[in-house]
Amino acid sequence: MIKNAKESHLRKAKGEKLQKEIVADLKKHFPDHADNIKSSPMSAHGEDVQLTEEARKAIPFSFEAKYKEKGLSNVYSAYEQAQRQTANIPTTEYIYSVAVVQQKGHDPLVVMSADDLFRLMPKLSSDTANDNGGNEQ
Repeated sequence: MIKNAKESHLRKAKGEKLQKEIVADLKKHFPDHADNIKSSPMSAHGEDVQLTEEARKAIPFSFEAKYKEKGLSNVYSAYEQAQRQTANIPTTEYIYSVAVVQQKGHDPLVVMSADDLFRLMPKLSSDTANDNGGNEQ
């Protein structure tokens, strides 16, 4: 629970740092759209990363950044297990480590490193550039 304005400001600053890191990674992986990617002001309603319509065509994602100092250890443990298992796969191909987590009453979520997501995004955006929203038929 936030107890005062100073604590609120500190929490927002940590969230803003994560938001800006996401924006920097997007600009790095999508340099043609760098001018069309912006971080939303803190406490603004809506997405944390603003994309123009042009950028959205290449980056069909909506980003919500949540920074927590604790409380996500089970998620990280599952992902770390996926990383250990991936490291043991005998292959020369790059294998993405993915954990799928679910809480009762909620849809399953996929957890992967941000680096892996940003590496995949250009491939995914070219796959979804067709008329049927990326669902190949």
